[in-house]
Amino acid sequence: MSSPLPLWEAAKREMEEYHFAADASVQPKWDVPSEIAINVAVSGRFGESNSDSGNPTSIEDYIESATQVIEAGACGIHVDFTWVTDNKGRRLDRDLPPVEAYSQVLEPLRARFGNDFVVNLNVLNGDTFEKCMSPVTSGLAEVAPCAPGHPEAFATHAIQTLETYGVKPELAVHSSGEIELAKRRLIDTGILKGPYNWLILYGLPFNIGRTLISGTWVPDAQDMAQHLFLMVNQIRKIDPTGTISVCASGRSTLYMTTLATMMGLHIRVGTEDTPWKYPNSDERLSDNLQMFNMAKDMAALLGRRPATANEYRALIGKPAR
Repeated sequence: MSSPLPLWEAAKREMEEYHFAADASVQPKWDVPSEIAINVAVSGRFGESNSDSGNPTSIEDYIESATQVIEAGACGIHVDFTWVTDNKGRRLDRDLPPVEAYSQVLEPLRARFGNDFVVNLNVLNGDTFEKCMSPVTSGLAEVAPCAPGHPEAFATHAIQTLETYGVKPELAVHSSGEIELAKRRLIDTGILKGPYNWLILYGLPFNIGRTLISGTWVPDAQDMAQHLFLMVNQIRKIDPTGTISVCASGRSTLYMTTLATMMGLHIRVGTEDTPWKYPNSDERLSDNLQMFNMAKDMAALLGRRPATANEYRALIGKPAR
């Protein structure tokens, strides 16, 4: 500390020695982790029923798309057959039992990659609760998304089943109201066990009143950012340290996940929730690999690297494999 001076002398010297900026080293590093978990939802929900579309709509397509993104560095894949009709005319969510359909995709992937990817499976399809949960009870899934806004008679029992079988629930929240619902229904009641694992999935055009969950309207970058900041802030009030992933969905695509990357969050990309390459054009993604590589390249430009499968497992409180 400098020696004390009388006021006017101190003011004179300050003006003579004035520097506009302080030394850059006084700025601390931002609290943004170097690793980023990039999962890929490989479904071709928006594609056509042929392999040339680049969007998986058959078992073979799912295997090929998953293989490409795992080889490129994705830490995990999300597999969902909802509303997907394959090139044989089969509704994969209805005409095949869940365990059979998922096993056909996962067995060749496990044979090739072992445990170098995390398996995230949909548990919404089946004409009984037991069939819905069969990917969990059969040991196929490591993570499974559950929306707090789904009917309580399903959602609470689904979370309990996942917890019982050691499968990590992924809280898929589509609007800020679902965050409060997750707290009230699942966290405050003790049904959901920590550490918590959140998936923010907003920006899709839901038919409010005719769907099980409510959506958000995201017509531009400002609304996209405001929604994301709001939802992250509300989650952090409930859960200061949990893992938050943001899903590329609707028109927002990689604009949304780029902002999430800047914020130190994790991301899920893939053609399951969007066909679009950019918000401001109708250009479509060629395939999941293209979208993953765009996300990985953007992460690198922002000083982050793709997390490994075991790094992601550690983030969400699962043991290494």
